[in-house]
Amino acid sequence: MFNLFDKKIIQYIVLAILLVFLIEFIFLDSNYLIWLLICGVISGYSWQYYYRQEFRFLFWAGIIGIGIVLLETTFFRIILVIPIVWLAIYLYQYFSKTKDDPAPPKFGNEPLVEEEILYANQWFGKQKFGEKPYLWQDINTQTLFGETVIDLTQTVLPKGEPIILLRHLAGTIKIIIPYDVEVSIHHSVLLGSVDIFGYGDDQIINRVIHYQTENYSRANQRIKIYTTMLAGKIEVSRG
Repeated sequence: MFNLFDKKIIQYIVLAILLVFLIEFIFLDSNYLIWLLICGVISGYSWQYYYRQEFRFLFWAGIIGIGIVLLETTFFRIILVIPIVWLAIYLYQYFSKTKDDPAPPKFGNEPLVEEEILYANQWFGKQKFGEKPYLWQDINTQTLFGETVIDLTQTVLPKGEPIILLRHLAGTIKIIIPYDVEVSIHHSVLLGSVDIFGYGDDQIINRVIHYQTENYSRANQRIKIYTTMLAGKIEVSRG
């Protein structure tokens, strides 16, 4: 059976895509390359002054321009078609295998209990945890576009090292930490800003940041936070 996840096949596909990219942008239509350079220069220059409203507009105009140029290329169409073909082959193989050789049912020896979850993954919009008192659960959630607010002042953290794991494509993350709780924060972002108890940076590009309060390692009340964003802001404050 054709193995979709073979490393050599993936390497060949990536090389073929890069070859199409080079042929199209260098030999077939130089206008694409020129417009990409123009939009890239606009976005790169305006990012240095992103805190000003007019440059913020120019930055996103440049990003949109890059997207429009890519949409017109054969390179983008190949990138769009490959996952569809990949999924079709995978589904065909899966259902063919299921039909020919049905898997026996699985019965575990250890009983499991499904617990109610206080939070949910969200496509868009704002969600807030902690508008009223709640029983603590480790948080593991993801959002495409929007704002996530977590208020830890409305719960009692357990002993040990409770964890918050958040993944955002773009948007804002706000976390409110009680004054008697120590915190460790690992944040990975492509484009964005960080404000952690007043420390941080407004112009971060492709960085991983780790902040930790001074008494974290020996504190009884502490929490570990992992966040990942493509673009956006994280704000951690006391409350």
